[in-house]
Amino acid sequence: MPLSTNEIGQLLKEFFLSPVQEQLNRETIALDLFEKARVNWAGRIAIIPVHIGNVGGGVVYNDAGTVPAATTQDFEKLAVEARRLLARFQVDGMVMTAARKGNTDQVINWMEGSMDLLTEDVRDTMNQAVFSGGEVVGFATLPNGIVAGAGVVANVAIFGDIQKLANEVGVGPAVTADLIDVNTGNVIGGLNAVTISAVDTVACDCTFTFTAGISAAESDMILAVELTTNHVTTYAEQPVGIYGNLGSTNMFTIPRAGTTLASNGFKPGAAVARAALSLDVIQTAIDSVLNASGEDIDTIFMNPLQRQTYTALLTANLQTVTDRAGRGDGGFTGLSYGGVDIRSSRACGRGGMVLMSLKHWKLLQLDQGGFADFDGSALSRVANTDAAEGYYRHYYNTACTRPNAQAVIAGLDIT
Repeated sequence: MPLSTNEIGQLLKEFFLSPVQEQLNRETIALDLFEKARVNWAGRIAIIPVHIGNVGGGVVYNDAGTVPAATTQDFEKLAVEARRLLARFQVDGMVMTAARKGNTDQVINWMEGSMDLLTEDVRDTMNQAVFSGGEVVGFATLPNGIVAGAGVVANVAIFGDIQKLANEVGVGPAVTADLIDVNTGNVIGGLNAVTISAVDTVACDCTFTFTAGISAAESDMILAVELTTNHVTTYAEQPVGIYGNLGSTNMFTIPRAGTTLASNGFKPGAAVARAALSLDVIQTAIDSVLNASGEDIDTIFMNPLQRQTYTALLTANLQTVTDRAGRGDGGFTGLSYGGVDIRSSRACGRGGMVLMSLKHWKLLQLDQGGFADFDGSALSRVANTDAAEGYYRHYYNTACTRPNAQAVIAGLDIT
């Protein structure tokens, strides 16, 4: 007698759910590194208080014993909406028929490969979203100079999800975006500041056609690129990634400009779109974050190809031990800067780095990832098809509660 869909669904949960969750916990950046915050949910909305400033009062030394006025701490509430990740899988009807009670190995062996591929797809999708989820695709750096209205600037360097931007432009029609100064949260060049074209996924650049133009000072800023057209997909349905948490116009429901919710942007060369990476710019970013927020950077993310540039900077500081025989090794298994761990991810864009204080990054989960089983079974019959199907689901979002304790370095030479 063949196993029923309910029985195979139980096998899924018994043999594969825990391994899938364990692998995703190890290999997915948000699940591995971000704090799994415990929050109250109102439907699909989580409310997180964030500090945006203070007024008056303070701490004083006073021999007369006069107590100062109390400091008024200003808080806002981030309303963070859970996003829905879904991944479908199928079990072939012939496999189900071939499996007999008491001999489940056939189903388990067949599904092992299917579950491995499902896990990899979910992992890759979540890791991409942890950087570029939402409308902010990355950060632009321009050659210095005034750009007049309707001015065209070619070869604008992009640190971010260049493939996502290329996909959007490839579908057309015109793709527009807002530009936001990372350091202040101010919108630069007005709404729909640029129309984007000619995206080069190898050189990681594109062409901007400006609506109202920008000043020379504005052209030297690190500018978050927030899409205002959605041709490929509805980006608002994605979790907000690192780029969006640090550069969007609004921090979820709170306007970023004029608050402490702005972040920190740096580039190695003034008045140019790209320049070579130097240790000085990393040190400047780390020190500036400490000065602005009182927080230490503890993790740096870069693309694996960016590591080549960084390791080249280290050669002057390497020493060779010659007093004993040893094994030659021409590479590195781990990198750091001043004790700050450097991690790499192919989901992180080329041409920049993200410097993070991880304790301020939250993973908000309405429900942990798992196989959907609303009716008690993880599988259901596929209409007009000799198969059963199920799907993996995860309701979550990611949020940074201290953007000013983070930093972006953009405008690095592509390697």
